[in-house]
Amino acid sequence: MANNQSIRRHMDAFTRGRIIGKLEEGRSVTSVAAEFGIAHSIVSRLWRQFQTTGTAIRGFSSGRPRGTTPADDRYIVLQARRSRRQTAK
Repeated sequence: MANNQSIRRHMDAFTRGRIIGKLEEGRSVTSVAAEFGIAHSIVSRLWRQFQTTGTAIRGFSSGRPRGTTPADDRYIVLQARRSRRQTAK
């Protein structure tokens, strides 16, 4: 059976905060990575992101950016219901 780290894709915000806290205490990246059982590069990237942006929160974006807003979508549906025989412009 695979270990837990190979299955989990992202660590939770609490764990990220604990890692940042230990690094702020002055611990080395290598020792923190060994303690949490994760790769050195993950801790290093997390620390660099925290130093650059001041936060260690993941960005949530997947897929193509939206072309319309939810309000636009509602308006399109409304127009389609009003004039059912009209083609899309």
